[in-house]
Amino acid sequence: MPLRDLKSYTAIDIAPNGQAQSDTFEAPHDTAAARRAQFAAEGELLQLWRDARLVGSWRRIGPRTFEREPF
Repeated sequence: MPLRDLKSYTAIDIAPNGQAQSDTFEAPHDTAAARRAQFAAEGELLQLWRDARLVGSWRRIGPRTFEREPF
């Protein structure tokens, strides 16, 4: 896939103590970005942004499982 087809995303990984880490990366589309962000997440809450748009927000419900939060 050509680089120009990739979009820039920022994942914000929030620990139970409220400390947040951000990770900026590129992906071809929202679904691929969400999978990557969830796989890399270590905290309890996860937000995924593309530019200034919130793509999704998830809460951890298991060691490798997230549930989508309404927004």
